[in-house]
Amino acid sequence: MSVPTLRFAEFKGEWDAQLVGSILERESKPVEVVLNQSYRQIGVRSHGRGLFHKDAVTGLELAGKRVFHVVPNSLVINIVFAWEQALTLTTDEEVDFIASHRFPMFLEKDGKSFLPFIRELFLRKRGKQLLELASPGGAGRNKTLGQQNFLELKVRVPKRSEQKKIAAFLGVVDDKLSALRARKAGLERYKRGLMQKLFSRTLRFTKPDGSAFPDWEDKRLGDVFTWHKTNSLSRENLNYEAGEVQNIHYGDIHTKFKASFRQTEETVPFVSDGAAPKGFAKDEFCQIGDVVIADASEDYADIGKAIEVVELSDTPLVAGLHTYIARPRGQLVTGFSGYMLRSANMRKQIMTIAQGVSVLGISKTNLEKLRLHLPHPEEQTLIANALQAMDAKIQAVSDQITRMEGFKKGLLQQMFV
Repeated sequence: MSVPTLRFAEFKGEWDAQLVGSILERESKPVEVVLNQSYRQIGVRSHGRGLFHKDAVTGLELAGKRVFHVVPNSLVINIVFAWEQALTLTTDEEVDFIASHRFPMFLEKDGKSFLPFIRELFLRKRGKQLLELASPGGAGRNKTLGQQNFLELKVRVPKRSEQKKIAAFLGVVDDKLSALRARKAGLERYKRGLMQKLFSRTLRFTKPDGSAFPDWEDKRLGDVFTWHKTNSLSRENLNYEAGEVQNIHYGDIHTKFKASFRQTEETVPFVSDGAAPKGFAKDEFCQIGDVVIADASEDYADIGKAIEVVELSDTPLVAGLHTYIARPRGQLVTGFSGYMLRSANMRKQIMTIAQGVSVLGISKTNLEKLRLHLPHPEEQTLIANALQAMDAKIQAVSDQITRMEGFKKGLLQQMFV
């Protein structure tokens, strides 16, 4: 039967099969471009995370292009990434904006639909599959939504009154998610500010008796760390199913590993059978306190990004292609190095020594010249503890977000046909 598993008690009967074109209609108000006028644009983020406002453009830049006035309270879709669920709702705040032909807008038709419900309809897994069906030609990210194909899609929807009730309920969940994301963003901003103050020494800890710690010492990175061997295994040599050794990939340093790396808490790929026929030398295995640095990147934001190994599991750990292992000579407290190397001053120095055009790289020789400012070991401990406490708070909120997203995913599976 065409009824959802989870339903509000006051609603009965099956959901009707409808063509999208029978419940939505395209709305477009062409803009008569004035060459000397400035215009504000909107875009649509992928994965259904809402609108973003692009930089203003002049009429001269828009000459010859098809652009439209943004229609408030409409469903807007990014046709290039529609299959990634890049669709959202406009609001009255966007009334003075424009959108290119790549962002078509749709309105409710004949009282048969409620746009917040329709948005949720296409944000679920089945909705993504339908948008892919309506995106002919090309492959992967080259797929483009055909608007007529979209209007000819068949979906099952309840009466508008039930659509509104479902959307209102899911809206409460979305509000909680938005609040959690805002809290996480706030904590991350606070942490960035705290790091700036700590590593610029505008904020200092004191000893238990209230007296000051000694001045920080200036060192060169090469005086504090020694280099240890890494391997040349690329992503093709790794898997996430099984293996006897785990391998740190430089791309994961760029995108997901925390400054304080705990092997038991991170998803680390395994070395596939046969990928390292000669095995690994004892010196290649990571130790607690090791810093693993990504020596290549396509942009300055990630070049030289580092993690510090503060916890190991029972599975041996190595570091692969485009990484360096720097092992402290004994002057650093475990947990301090990862944050130090991500501080604003260190990031600025690292970006200065990066070389390359399409791909940036840094050498060990240049890294050894970087200037480090090292506090007394006891102050290092206090700094590391403070920042780890902030990371714990951020992670706690991230876990709440994950659980809430899972809860909503379950609702979408049960409240829709």
